[in-house]
Amino acid sequence: MRSTKRQMLIGGIMLGVGWLVVFGQVVGLIPSPIWFSLLMYGVTLWGFMLGMLGAMSHIRMNIQKARAEKEFAEQDEYYDDYQK
Repeated sequence: MRSTKRQMLIGGIMLGVGWLVVFGQVVGLIPSPIWFSLLMYGVTLWGFMLGMLGAMSHIRMNIQKARAEKEFAEQDEYYDDYQK
């Protein structure tokens, strides 16, 4: 669970920093050689992908946890009927 939240956090930071640097380049605050622009677009894309991977993994883990709890509750109900 911690690694998915960490992935989302790191991805979000990379996405934000990449976007701010590209925005600074467009506005003219930061010089924009082509290699630096490509690097920042890569950082932005990588941050987006990492954040989405973390979010999807987090959702998948929550779904698996809910299914396991549901199956356990159903088995517990059958056991209670058996004891009566």
